Amino acid sequence: MLSLIKYPKFMVISLVPHEEDRQKTRENLDEVTSLVQTFGGVVNVVVAQNAARGDSETYIGKGKTLELARAIVEKEIDVAVVNDNLKSTQLYALKKIFQMTKPGIEVWDRTDLILQIFEKNAATAEAKLQIKLANTCHKGPEAYGVGISMSQQGGGIGTRGAGETYTEMRKRYWRSEIHTIEEQLEKLMLNRQRQMAHRQQTRIPTISIIGYTNSGKTTLFNLLSKKDNLAKDALFATLDSSVGKFYLPQVKQVVFVTDTIGFIQNLPTQTINAFKSTLMETLNADLLLQVIDISDPFLLDKISVVEKVLSDLGINTKKQLYVFNKIDCPNIMAKSELTKRFASFKPQFISARSGEGCPQLIGEIQDVLCLHAAHFS
Repeated sequence: MLSLIKYPKFMVISLVPHEEDRQKTRENLDEVTSLVQTFGGVVNVVVAQNAARGDSETYIGKGKTLELARAIVEKEIDVAVVNDNLKSTQLYALKKIFQMTKPGIEVWDRTDLILQIFEKNAATAEAKLQIKLANTCHKGPEAYGVGISMSQQGGGIGTRGAGETYTEMRKRYWRSEIHTIEEQLEKLMLNRQRQMAHRQQTRIPTISIIGYTNSGKTTLFNLLSKKDNLAKDALFATLDSSVGKFYLPQVKQVVFVTDTIGFIQNLPTQTINAFKSTLMETLNADLLLQVIDISDPFLLDKISVVEKVLSDLGINTKKQLYVFNKIDCPNIMAKSELTKRFASFKPQFISARSGEGCPQLIGEIQDVLCLHAAHFS
């Protein structure tokens, strides 16, 4: 079993469009490597295949699949992970071929890998249920044996009809599983909703810290709230939302601040939707602080990913400040360029680690929220 292997060996499989920039390709491979390391694995083999699009059956083509099946045995690979979101039929086809040479090999796509990380790091009942919901939605009814059962059926009267009936039964079971998990989540969400309703009755604004994973959100949350939540150089260090308070000196008043799960590219909308209970703090916030790693050469792409997620959640019109973090790192993008490009988001430049720029950020938060002493009288 994979859980018994201390440092499982991974093969990373990625399709690279012919026109893609090499630096962009390296960034994508570095990110999936970081995901594997966050899970606790070691990348032993990286396969980057040039292709305009994936093969409809095996994603990488039958010939390449057979070639990699041999490499999996030679390199003693435990998990083959495809750096894309695959159809369940493609995953099933890859696993079937790979297991001919190495029985028990795990075959995951990108979403599987992320959900495996979530599952390992989930600490609360709510987070565990959200991951179970996301996993059930992602795998679909095939997770309950549709592909295998259909392939094994044959002969007899009404074979085709029986297969369709069996498939529908599996689909109903799958939908029932989703409904059951959603009901359990709903019960846990009631307490969070009561807490949020109480905060709204106090008329104290809520600020939600969002951003791409590993951009420094939790470090900023700790700086503002004086808490000590886990902040480390790893993807998805935060799964559950946390609530704290911090003081606005100009109006002599506190505001609520929340830390949330980080966003990442190529995560299916249905997976994001499964985390809506955790993201409720963000959905109901008065102001969003989008934390951006200014030392990241692909920060513009990361901003686009976050904005797409906000759009998918229907909250892309909320008041938002761009907070460019890690200004103490070398080779950062010019502040003047970012200030001009994102003027409407009133860019702030800080080091959440040292606190540099934080007083200016707090001042801008007060201005954006239009806070003044009379507001709280």
